[in-house]
Amino acid sequence: MNYSLIQDLDQNISTFMNGTFDMFPYADMQPAKWGWWIKECITPIIVLVGIIGNCLSFAVMKSRNLRKKSYSHFLCALAVFDSLTLIGRQVTLVDEVYSHLGIGHKSVFYHFNDAACKTYNFLEHMCYLMSSWLIVCMAAERVVAVCLPFKKTVLRTQTGAVAIIFSLFVILSYTQVFRFIMIGSYMNTCQAMESFIQLYVNLHIYLYQFTLIFILPFLLVFVFNTMVLYQIYRVRREASSNSRSRVVARTHKTTFMLLAISIIYIITMLPLVIISICVHIALHSGKPIMEVQQMMISIQPWHDFVSVISFVNYGINFFIYVVSGQSFRFELRRMIFSKERHSSTSGTRTREEVMKLQ
Repeated sequence: MNYSLIQDLDQNISTFMNGTFDMFPYADMQPAKWGWWIKECITPIIVLVGIIGNCLSFAVMKSRNLRKKSYSHFLCALAVFDSLTLIGRQVTLVDEVYSHLGIGHKSVFYHFNDAACKTYNFLEHMCYLMSSWLIVCMAAERVVAVCLPFKKTVLRTQTGAVAIIFSLFVILSYTQVFRFIMIGSYMNTCQAMESFIQLYVNLHIYLYQFTLIFILPFLLVFVFNTMVLYQIYRVRREASSNSRSRVVARTHKTTFMLLAISIIYIITMLPLVIISICVHIALHSGKPIMEVQQMMISIQPWHDFVSVISFVNYGINFFIYVVSGQSFRFELRRMIFSKERHSSTSGTRTREEVMKLQ
C-alpha cells in the first residue's frame, strides 16, 4: 500500500482513498459525498467567524485590566495559533476544491518547491500542536490557581507564562524537525519523499497524531480538570466563614471559563480521535483489500463530518469567554462603548456621563 497517501490521515482521509482506488479491483466505487459537501460549505463559515472571534479575544485579553493576568498570555497565544490553524484549514479546503473540479494545475501547492513544502508542512502541524498544548498549559495553570491560590508559581506570573509558551514552541518544534528532512514537492503536491515514506508515516501517525495531538493532551487535560473540579467541590464543602475558602472561591469564575475551553476541546476532538483510530485499525487489520476499501468508503463521509466538528474547537473560544467569563464581558463591553464614545463625541463628555454609559 502507498503509505505516502495516508500521511495526513487526520486531516484529509479522502486523499488517501482517492489515491488508492486505482489499486482496488473496483476503482469506480466512490464514497458518499454528503460529508464532503458539509465540510466544504460549513468550514468557511467556521473559519470566518472563528478568526473574527479570535481577533476580538486577543484585543480584549490585551486590555489594561486583563493583560497582567498570566492566563491572558495563554489565551492570546491560543487565539493566534487557532486563527493560523483555521487559515491553514481554509487553504487545504481550497486545494481540495481545485482537485475535485479537476483543475490541479491551479491548486494551492502546484508551484511549491521543496523548501516551501517543508516550511508549510512544518508550520501547519506546529499550529495544531500549539493549539492543543496551550490548552494543557491553561489546565495546569488552573490547577495551581485553585489548589495553591496563595503561592505565586512560575505558571501564574506574566514572565513565567511567556517563558512557558516560548519553551513549548521550541520543544514541539524539535519533535517536528523530521518534516524538514522528509517532506518535499512530488507530482505538484507536498508529501513525503519516497525514500522516507515508511519512517515518515510512523512518525506522523504514532508520534504526532496519536501521542502529541490525541493521547497526551487528552489525558493531561482530563487529569487536570478532574483535580480542579475536586478542589472546587472540596472548597465549597468547607465552612463559608473560612476566609481562605472565600479567597479561593473568587478564582472559580475564571476557572470555570478555562475549564469550559478544555471540555469543549475534548468534546470537539473526541469524534475525530475515534474515527482516526478506526481508520488506523482498518488499514492494519490484515483483511482482504476489497473489504478494507469498503470500510474506507463507509468511513470517509463520517470523517469529513467529524472534521467539521473538530474545526469548531479553533473558532468557538470567543463565545465561551462571552458566556462564562464575567471579566471578559466587562472588558469587551468597556472596549466597545469606549469606541462608540470616541466616534460619537469629540472627547468632551464628563466622567459622570462616561460612567452612565457603562
